[in-house]
Amino acid sequence: MKQRIKNALGAHLHNKGSKIVVNDQIYVHDTTREFYLFDVCPMSAPRMTRRDVIFTNPNHPDPKKRQREIVRRYFEYKNILKLQANLMQFKFPEVVEIVYFIPMPDTWSEKKKNEMNGMPHKQTPDTDNLTKAIKDSLLDQDSKVWYEKCEKRWAFRGSIIIFV
Repeated sequence: MKQRIKNALGAHLHNKGSKIVVNDQIYVHDTTREFYLFDVCPMSAPRMTRRDVIFTNPNHPDPKKRQREIVRRYFEYKNILKLQANLMQFKFPEVVEIVYFIPMPDTWSEKKKNEMNGMPHKQTPDTDNLTKAIKDSLLDQDSKVWYEKCEKRWAFRGSIIIFV
């Protein structure tokens, strides 16, 4: 017990050291590192209900017994991720860095799309929800991942890069 207290930082602490410096500029891909590219539009994990477990058929004749559209799309997304991971022989690492490329809306002008391509995506969905969907799809037990770093960027086409 004394050893643990001796090595602890304390109950609360504010160190006024330097701030984290993050590149808020256009994304530059690091081709020197090993990575896997998933050609799928990133999707966050939806909040599941008991109803989603019971109703699994999206084409049921009774509209009240159909699977929700968002749940159907999520399971389709998971299947695409699993298929592509199997084709690339991808094994999810304990330390992972993920870059999500979110497609720009069709309503944006070409000028705005060219300006925003590769810039940070500062809207929903959150990176933790996007990462939760990836780990739910590719891992049986996500507790083995002990370090993850994620970022979202605007792009013309949705995709996911996982650095290992």
